[in-house]
Amino acid sequence: MHWFGKTCAILIVLASLACTFLTAKLIAVRNSWAKKTQTFVTSYERDHTKLEEVQRQYNQLMKEGESSLREWGAVYNGINTQVEKPTGRLTVDLGTNHRLKDKQVLHGFELLPDGTSIYRGAFLIATAQADRSALLPTWRVRPEDVNAWNEGRWRWRTMVPSAWSKRADDQALSFMQTEETINDRRATLQIQEKLIRDAEQQKKQRIAELVGGDELAQDPSLAPEFRQGLTVTLAELEEERNKVLLEIDALRRKVRQTRDSVESLQQQNEALVQKLPQPASAVSQRD
Repeated sequence: MHWFGKTCAILIVLASLACTFLTAKLIAVRNSWAKKTQTFVTSYERDHTKLEEVQRQYNQLMKEGESSLREWGAVYNGINTQVEKPTGRLTVDLGTNHRLKDKQVLHGFELLPDGTSIYRGAFLIATAQADRSALLPTWRVRPEDVNAWNEGRWRWRTMVPSAWSKRADDQALSFMQTEETINDRRATLQIQEKLIRDAEQQKKQRIAELVGGDELAQDPSLAPEFRQGLTVTLAELEEERNKVLLEIDALRRKVRQTRDSVESLQQQNEALVQKLPQPASAVSQRD
């Protein structure tokens, strides 16, 4: 056989082997894809059911979100807000150009650096200009509360849910009641302290009236007990009484001595009279 024929025969054998190998590989790939196709159909049906459930939940959440947003009204984010302390008067870069008007209520949320916000309450538009408005708090603010407010970017809403505003109103009412209670307690304390001071002053006055002191008036026209105290006056009166008693005792002694002297003189006179010569008439009368 010619060498060309041998070469072609060898190539044919090699091609047959290659076709056999590739055919086996093709069958394996076809079986693999057939299995994947079956698995894909099962996965698709399962995932399609999940997708429908997720889509239903998404639609429900969207409806709830839209319903919730309706309770919050219009929103104005990142509005420059200036705070006047301690009155709580605010100035915001909003006005009639933003479809606002006088006497309208806005709800303010101060934006914090970490991206969160804090509700500061409801404010009434006092004066609305084109792009600027002055707001006043709708409740009685406390200076310590206003001192915590910061100027900068605030979020403003035309409405908030009633439950939200009710919590804020209840808190403001609780603060007001607590403040009134504290003021009442302070007033009562001041009254009690005044009563204590008056009582102390009265005690000092009564003590001075008893033992003397600087609290007593020194008017010479007043009685001694009102100038130097009752105890001192009683001591002086006691001393004067003792002196008077001593003087009386001395006078009594003198009177007794004088009386004894007089009686002694009388007796002596009577004895002397007996010694005198008696007249005749007196002798006859005796006979």
